[in-house]
Parts: sequence; structure tokens; C-alpha cells
Amino acid sequence: NRAYTVDLAATVSVRNVSAAHEITLEWVRYYDSVGKHVRDYLAKPSTLPTMGSVEFVVQRADTTGGPGANFLIRWYAAVAVDEPLVEAIMLGQSGNAGISFSSRGRTLTAAVER
Repeated sequence: NRAYTVDLAATVSVRNVSAAHEITLEWVRYYDSVGKHVRDYLAKPSTLPTMGSVEFVVQRADTTGGPGANFLIRWYAAVAVDEPLVEAIMLGQSGNAGISFSSRGRTLTAAVER
């Protein structure tokens, strides 16, 4: 049997759910299926205003991440706030069939290099 894969576009959305405080995205990193760092999506830390959102896109033709690619996002706030909502939406098609699914991000508690 030959494995069949469908290339998908991915959009990772980060939403600041605080109505009172901004958050700062320190970095957004993209890793491939074997854990190799592929690229950074921010050149410098970026502020996300109250109730603001930002998206990071991997085009369908960009297969550098492979089928098990990952994003890691480090954020912080000056005061205690709720965690931002991080979700990924993957979209593509195979023949006449449209393919889409979403995945919610999760918090990692282990230290990640700075």
C-alpha cells in the first residue's frame, strides 16, 4: 500500500481574550515533523491589543513542515490574564472533496528555550 497524503493550508490564530489587558507575543516558531526549526514568524515581540487577534499562515504549497508540523508560541502579559485562545484551521481539497479541520492549541508547562 502506498501512503496517500493531501497537502493542506494552515492558519494559526492567536486571540487575546482579555477585555482589559494587552498581551505580547514574544515569538512564534514553526517546526517540521521531526522537530527541526523551520522558521520564525515574528522578527521581534509583537503586542496583541485587548480582544485582538493575529493569524499566521502556512500556504498549501509550502510542504517544508511535513505532515506533522508544529507551532510553538511564547507570550506574556504585564499582569495576570487568561491564556490567549490558539487554534489552527487546516484547509485543502482532494479531487472534488473539500477537507477541513481545526485543532486547539494547548499550554506547555515544561520550559522551552528562549
